[in-house]
Amino acid sequence: MNSNSLHPSLRFLRPVGALLAICAVLTTTVSAVQVAVTVRSTTPAHGLWFVNPVLTVHDGTYDAFDAGATASAAVESSAEDGNPSGLQTEFGVAQPHGLSAVIAGPVAPGRSYTQVFDLDPAIPAHRYLSYFSMIIPSNDGFFGNDNPTAYPLFDDSGYFIPRSIPVWGAAVWDAGTEVNDEVAANVAFLAQAAPNTGPTEGGTVGIHAGFKAAGLGGILDATSMAPGTPVTFGAADFKANGYQVAEITVSVINGASATPSRFVNLSARGPAGTGDNTKIVGFVVSPGADKPVLVRVAGPSLANFNVAGFLADPSVTVFDADGNAMGSNDNWVAAEVGDAVATVGAFAFDADSADAAVMLTLAPGAYTAHVGNPGTTDGVVLVEFYEVSN
Repeated sequence: MNSNSLHPSLRFLRPVGALLAICAVLTTTVSAVQVAVTVRSTTPAHGLWFVNPVLTVHDGTYDAFDAGATASAAVESSAEDGNPSGLQTEFGVAQPHGLSAVIAGPVAPGRSYTQVFDLDPAIPAHRYLSYFSMIIPSNDGFFGNDNPTAYPLFDDSGYFIPRSIPVWGAAVWDAGTEVNDEVAANVAFLAQAAPNTGPTEGGTVGIHAGFKAAGLGGILDATSMAPGTPVTFGAADFKANGYQVAEITVSVINGASATPSRFVNLSARGPAGTGDNTKIVGFVVSPGADKPVLVRVAGPSLANFNVAGFLADPSVTVFDADGNAMGSNDNWVAAEVGDAVATVGAFAFDADSADAAVMLTLAPGAYTAHVGNPGTTDGVVLVEFYEVSN
């Protein structure tokens, strides 16, 4: 296949014990800001590519697709052929005051691209971010957010919210518009010679079941010449445990504005052991008023993201700089932290799971979160800190 078969417009880990500044309010003046949205491929060599990611800024009502529903013609064109023009047209009609951009071209493993938006928290159409991108090679696979209000750019007070959004392989979608036959002549980025090629499926949008296993003549065994040199996809099994496709980072451009900003979320993933191998993560509450902070340790719920070897029953205890225990939890209680989880938009723990979470009001100062491990074997955990707005 040549490159014409695609449309031509074609967690972060911190060291254990590192001090992490959260909850900082930088100024008291609300104003317009320049915001950089960076889309970075996190797949390994010979891994999955994606093409023409579409970024949209809107008022929270723009929804490109819905799980369980039939994909629109615009979604079909983007998911099958990497053609974003229909999505942009739909968005322009639905959100005349919103903003959209396409990062043109195939995105290879490890590459990153940045789009800058001029945003004003006083404009309702500048409140939320959404994204959509075809994965290649595939028949009609894509990643995108189904919930249009999942990623607010400003809080209710107009403060900008920086964030990092991981895109997991377990969350890759199937548009349901083309049969996943993985025949090279029907697959963009392989040997597809023209758009809209391949047997029609007539299904609905749903989580992708994954590629055929290696050795069965599908995408994992394929070679593409589209980039100009041979590319193989032996590491493109996005359903593998812990496979991350991309990371989308939203941040204020340095020096662009004195717009108020506060750190609302930080996470650290890694093994949690016992004794000298206890997982300890430090953080700092900045000067000013006491701040409500949600601290979570995900263990069993990581299975929903295909993370293997998770710690089955973590606990968490938060200490101040003098070694005083500020609070602890072993097995989270929805009645105690459920409202905070919903407020900050954290992913949901499984009901009655053995994950840990504690809600604290902390004075300015340094703190550490210690992960308890009741067993003798290390297990993977995700430690999270959130400032909870009132």
